[in-house]
Amino acid sequence: MQTATAYAQPGKFSIDALAGYTFRDRVDYANAYGYIEDAGQYSIGVEYAVQPYRAIELVFAQMDTHAPLYTYQGISLNKGQDRAALNYILAGFNNYFPVAGHVLYPYVGVGLGMAIVDAKDAGDTYTKFAYAVKGGLKVAMGNVLALKLQAQLQSVVQGAGAGIYIGTGGPGAGVTTYSSVLQFNLAGGVCITIP
Repeated sequence: MQTATAYAQPGKFSIDALAGYTFRDRVDYANAYGYIEDAGQYSIGVEYAVQPYRAIELVFAQMDTHAPLYTYQGISLNKGQDRAALNYILAGFNNYFPVAGHVLYPYVGVGLGMAIVDAKDAGDTYTKFAYAVKGGLKVAMGNVLALKLQAQLQSVVQGAGAGIYIGTGGPGAGVTTYSSVLQFNLAGGVCITIP
């Protein structure tokens, strides 16, 4: 079947355009808490098949939302001035699993990169390390066109620490990260394979 070779051959590029819904997330700070409100998220990506059913990708995802902040007593800290944007730029890897006569391609993937967080009303922009894990289904509609459905968990890493330890058990080292921004997203869209 021609469809199998369109997605399986190394050296093929595809362009993915997805639109979806990102669910609300609570963010806790030392003296306040806030929300990254639910909103639409749009993404465009380029995927390159490096091996049969394995691809690397570069994705840009954008979400305009609101991020209200409150004291733990419930007092609003930024009422009416809570517009925000989260932009993700991630490089990643996808692994496809062909089934059903090479028409359905379940997949899993991971991406690493950065999140550009823009507090629009405050005039502040922050760039942080970000990652995403995802799974989904690519449905071949022919040699060039496919539909893509995916669920994704994306996170903005807010801090990292490292330590060296010496004790009775010998020396050790460790690296930890923490993140209070963890977003769940459902999306769908189209993929166009460049012949």
